This record gives sequence, C-alpha cells and structure tokens, in this order.
Amino acid sequence: MKQTLLPALVALAVSALPGHAMNTATSPRANYVLHCSGCHGMQGLGTVEGGIPGFPNSVGPIVSIEAGRDYVMHVPGVVANNMTDAQIAEVMNYILDQWSDGSGHFTEAEVTRRRAAPIGDVVRYRRVVVEELRRAGIEIAEYPWP
Repeated sequence: MKQTLLPALVALAVSALPGHAMNTATSPRANYVLHCSGCHGMQGLGTVEGGIPGFPNSVGPIVSIEAGRDYVMHVPGVVANNMTDAQIAEVMNYILDQWSDGSGHFTEAEVTRRRAAPIGDVVRYRRVVVEELRRAGIEIAEYPWP
C-alpha cells in the first residue's frame, strides 16, 4: 500500500508547486476567468472607476496596429501571471473571439517576441496606442489613468 501511495503523494506535491496548477492544460475561457475577469469582468466590460477599460469596441482596434499588439502583451494581467506564452495566445484569441470580430489572433511565437520587447511605462505606452488610433479616426474605451 505504501508503494502505491508514494506516486500519488509525489504528484500532489508537484501540483502544489507555484505555477504548476495554472500551467496545466486549461481552457482559454478558464484561464480568462482565472487571470483576466478579476479586472475586466466576466462580460469584458472593465470598470471606469477602477481604471480598467472594457474590451467591446476596443480590443479589436487595439490589436489591429503593431503598437497595440505590443501594448496588450504588457498589461498587468499579462505580465503578472504564470501562464505559458501559448496559453496567453489562447486567452488573447478567446478575448478577440468574444469581444471583437475574431481577427488578429496571436501565435505563441508572437506572444514570446512581443513580451520581450521593452515598452517602458505601460500607461504612457497606451496613450501612444490611443493617439495612433485617434489619428486613424478610431475611438476606444475610456481609460481614466493619468
């Protein structure tokens, strides 16, 4: 009995290691719920009071430009999670499918490359993205950060 219990205990101990549980094969929706919905909500609407922009009518235009694709790879929820780059691509694609026209999907390689690109202050960088979109006549969700 002790011999059959040991593998189960080892598996339990490994699954308790930081990062392990979230890096298992989890659906993009489940990862959205775990890593994104706390700020953006289950409906992707964010909160003006919390300074969190909504996805509808915004995420599609943002990822339609190069600077926007870099930006979304540096928002706090992407930077401060333990998902793999493949899982981040899947979650971003889930977001695009849910709150835009589904175009502009990310690949794992693109996520890896864009996460490695230095952008500095993400709030300041978002202003660059917004200004580029405004010049193209595109307005996106309100973002009240200074």
